Amino acid sequence: MRKTAWFVVLGLIAFLYAASSIPGLRVLPVLRQLFHVSAGFDAFYAWLAQWIATKIPLNFSELVYMDQVMQDFLVYVRKNPVIIEFFLRKVAHVFVFFIVTLSLFFLLYQYIHNAALALLLSFVGGFVLAALDEFRQSFVPDRVASTVDVFVDMIGVSLAVILIIFSLLITSSGRQRYFQKTISAKKL
Repeated sequence: MRKTAWFVVLGLIAFLYAASSIPGLRVLPVLRQLFHVSAGFDAFYAWLAQWIATKIPLNFSELVYMDQVMQDFLVYVRKNPVIIEFFLRKVAHVFVFFIVTLSLFFLLYQYIHNAALALLLSFVGGFVLAALDEFRQSFVPDRVASTVDVFVDMIGVSLAVILIIFSLLITSSGRQRYFQKTISAKKL
């Protein structure tokens, strides 16, 4: 299990290094390629949507306004694709550092059996990786280091920490002790 945890963490760090090394990385050209590949699935998705619609006995007429908002949004985005580029980049930052922090925690928890300490070190490790990643980007052509991106990365780190804390709370022996005390108190 430790080897797998090391492999995942080092693989994620290598992915960060590689992604940060691409000069002038843009998301939209990659998405255009994926769009061309996925265009063949349109018929299947249309059939699936129609099949699901026949199985759900709901009135969708109230969603007409949502359709209009979506159409207006799509018109705006087509005129300003930089907004989608910005949004996708920030979502990618959050997602990658969420996964990095989870992976760091699982790696550290293999060695440090104190969950709170492993969680603290995962948080600090996520921050250090975010800062180093942005610093490294300052040396790549057409890339800049951004403290805003470090803060966006920390959103992903913080979400991972919250998920880990929640997971530890709902699976802890303290929860079992609490329920045993309330059950024994009810018997009296």
